[in-house]
Amino acid sequence: MTDFDLHIHGKHSGGVSPDMEIPTIAEEAEKKGLDMVGTGDILNPKWLRHVKEETEEKKGYLKNGDIKFLPTTEVEDEDRIHHLIIFPDLETVEEAYTDFQELSDDIRREGRPRIKADGEKIVEIAKKHGCLIGPCHAFTPYTAIYGKKDSLKESYGDQVENLDFLELGLSADSSMASKISDHEDLVFISNSDAHSPWPHRLGREFNRAELSEESFEGLRKLFRGEEGEIKLNVGLDPREGKYHCSACNSCHQKYSIEQAESFDWSCEECLGTIKKGVKDRVNELSDKEPDYPVDYLHLPPLAKIIQYTVGHASPTTKTVQKRYKALNEAFGAEVDILVEEKIEDISEVDEEVAESIRKFREDEIVMIPGGGGDYGERIIPENEEERQELLQEKAS
Repeated sequence: MTDFDLHIHGKHSGGVSPDMEIPTIAEEAEKKGLDMVGTGDILNPKWLRHVKEETEEKKGYLKNGDIKFLPTTEVEDEDRIHHLIIFPDLETVEEAYTDFQELSDDIRREGRPRIKADGEKIVEIAKKHGCLIGPCHAFTPYTAIYGKKDSLKESYGDQVENLDFLELGLSADSSMASKISDHEDLVFISNSDAHSPWPHRLGREFNRAELSEESFEGLRKLFRGEEGEIKLNVGLDPREGKYHCSACNSCHQKYSIEQAESFDWSCEECLGTIKKGVKDRVNELSDKEPDYPVDYLHLPPLAKIIQYTVGHASPTTKTVQKRYKALNEAFGAEVDILVEEKIEDISEVDEEVAESIRKFREDEIVMIPGGGGDYGERIIPENEEERQELLQEKAS
């Protein structure tokens, strides 16, 4: 079984940690339990040089230590829609760079270059070079396809049939995405879009799959339905997202879609602008019942679970990291602790955290959904009675 996260960024992108270097990413990916990771930002010349220096190129992947990297990049089109491209090898990256350079003013300095073309043209270039491509974080309100368009075809035109996957992003899960019939022939993937290498960012969303081989070719066969199978998507609960509910961008007052429309998207509390939420956008586009055959596990990173358990403000405090280290040393890879290890075994090392992991696995967490730029809130109830009280309070 292979665990992978294909969407991250390198240290030359804006807002990205200077620690985002290949050796550190590889070290933290191993701690996380990932087998394959996207390089991110591979069209950036400085990052490409760094990747070349810090990896060994094999057939269909790059290697640093035990971690396999695939050359990837996120690009932004003329409509500010983002697309994820996966390249077969570094030679192909350099060939594709020539085509993209002609359409970009910032490709030499940006990790995520802006391409002066629509989605259709970008897919055309990607396919010319034998790449894999799909929409990034498809439901994010500001820089994703469904923040701008009502269908895949509106962005990709005649190239829509050449899409390989749909990235769910932090704002959606497979149940939400499978309500739209446009997606019936696409594989859904969950990626972190990480801007720092630490395990509460890297792999905060990941995929578990049976692949014919851990390489570009293995992914190609998986996405084309030829060989291999996604077994599990793991990611954050979409209700945690800043734009899950329709809400005011200023005071975060939440509104139903009917209320927002009747108020002409102007907040009754403060006259700010109401931003349409991902939940309402999905329902707007929905034309079928959700039926994606792969399980989606709503599970935050281990350090975040420890943070919530001990009531700390950050997953990087000494107390949180001490307990994380103890679990990591006892069981190894974080993803196995989260998904595979028996709760009774985890309890022998940390009873409190084990119980929190159980509650997340069994969906006993109470979520206060986010909206209007304000993150949702997770509450880990002490018992079922408290959970029911919280749910009633939330509903009232």
